[in-house]
Amino acid sequence: MRASIQLTAAAIVAAAVTWPVSGLAQSYPTKAVRLVVPFPPGGGVDATARVLGKKLTDQWSQQVIVDNRTGAGTTIGNEIAAKAAPDGYTLLLTNNALAISAGLYSKLRYDTAKELLPVMEILRSPFVMVIPANSPMKSVQDLIAAAKAKPGELTLANTGVGSGPHLAGVLFANMAGIKLNEIPYKGGGPAIVDLAAGRVNVLLTTPLAAMPHVQSGRLRAIGVTSARRAADLPSVPSLAESGLSGYDVSTWYMLLAPTGTPKALVTRVYNDAKAGLGQADAVKALSSGGTELVFSTPEDSAKLLRAELARWAKVIREANVKPEN
Repeated sequence: MRASIQLTAAAIVAAAVTWPVSGLAQSYPTKAVRLVVPFPPGGGVDATARVLGKKLTDQWSQQVIVDNRTGAGTTIGNEIAAKAAPDGYTLLLTNNALAISAGLYSKLRYDTAKELLPVMEILRSPFVMVIPANSPMKSVQDLIAAAKAKPGELTLANTGVGSGPHLAGVLFANMAGIKLNEIPYKGGGPAIVDLAAGRVNVLLTTPLAAMPHVQSGRLRAIGVTSARRAADLPSVPSLAESGLSGYDVSTWYMLLAPTGTPKALVTRVYNDAKAGLGQADAVKALSSGGTELVFSTPEDSAKLLRAELARWAKVIREANVKPEN
């Protein structure tokens, strides 16, 4: 009888502790939700946020407001989300710049690993390695051989220090044991113009940016950075199968909340986001240009973020990459 009483008391205490959170999740949200995007309007992360925001608005009957907070290599928007109240009313949608910035900037006013809680990895997409269509090089193996024959002479267009394509190139050169001469550009557009004209030798960029020029015959795609070939680019080999075993770099888009957000709310947001983004019109809008929809759980998303924080911190440190002033 004593054991039974103890069990009953424990059950009452447990119910008292968990019921408010569970009840909160069931009624959430009761007001507008802010979805912080640390990128300007018009890019891939912003477009994804607007698809997600519309789906969640429809499901919740509460407005999800996309709030573009740009600057300082995405760290301004990241800080706003990290320092927000952990009540489910501020969320963050960003990409792997989140992990890169943690290793690139020495004095952030937030701790990525401790103050941001992954909710869902939404999608991932590889970069494409492209060269001029008339280049004498025809493959990744040709590029590596040419770079080894003339160290530092082959030029790699750099569209932003510390960007995903930049660090993918740094990792490529390190793993291939080659030295490339990086040529800085203010964006992908000017870099592609110079690449097509033969003024630089190679560029890593998104499939969305590269493939129209590949299809028009101006550029040649010689590799994708994901571990396997991209479903939309089946004829383009991965760098891993081109001699760089273990090479695997992709842009990922992730939804996060401030650390301390109750688990029940995180679960609610995850389930509703997954349901909305799994609808046919959302899938069509998001899955193009080599993009793979993944909808990873909070636990798997947290593992990815931890691994990416460690990986890019190491690459940045060993290559002595410094942020632009």
